[in-house]
Order: sequence, then structure tokens, then C-alpha cells
Amino acid sequence: MIATGTEDQPAAVLPVQPTKKPRNGAQAAVPYALADVALIDAPTCAAVGGMSVSWWQAEVRAGRAPVPDIREQRCTRWKLTSVREFWQQRVLAAAKNTDAAAAVTEKNKRASVAAQAKRRANAAAQVGA
Repeated sequence: MIATGTEDQPAAVLPVQPTKKPRNGAQAAVPYALADVALIDAPTCAAVGGMSVSWWQAEVRAGRAPVPDIREQRCTRWKLTSVREFWQQRVLAAAKNTDAAAAVTEKNKRASVAAQAKRRANAAAQVGA
């Protein structure tokens, strides 16, 4: 940790990125001072929203996700700030769209009832056979 501060301002502690990658595969935190220029890869972009890499790449191809800032052979990177903004907008849009959530819930309830009826019918057929 690095403590910063002056006589006018209290010290702020910024995380320092370790020199070695953690053993469990997790990535170290980006220092606050570098967040504006930090670059992240597709697996990290997808992991921020809990999605798969293929979903993320499809969103980029469709133009809904931000365009990569660096696109070279075997090296595609996005700015952390643009990815963060994308996910924040997506969360705000989802919060406003309560009708879609209600429709998904209703569809899932109907599917659950149908699956329960099918299981009961299969169990009854096995008992009678």
C-alpha cells in the first residue's frame, strides 16, 4: 500500500499491484491512479457482468459493447473506463425495464408448472407399467 497526502489533505491509501499473478488465477486490483488508462482483456470484460466471453464478443460484433481500443493479433484490449460505463448503462436500462423482468418470471413459472406435470405423468406411467 502507498500512503499519499499533504498537510491539507488526509492520506489516502492506494493498492499497489503485486509483481506476481495470484495463484488462484484472480487478477490483482488496478491501482486507483491508473484506472483511467488501464486496459483489460475480453475474459475480464465479460467477468465484470458475469457473462461468457462468447457473449461479450457477440455484443462487440453487434455494436452494443464498446469497440476495443487495441486490436492486434492475439491482443485485444478495452479501456477499463469504457467497459465500466457499458455495464453501468446496462444496469440502468435493466432497472427501467420492469416489464421484461415480469415477462421472464411469468414464462419461468409456466415452464415450471409444465415440467412438474410432465414429471408426475412419467412417475404415474412407471408405477402403472
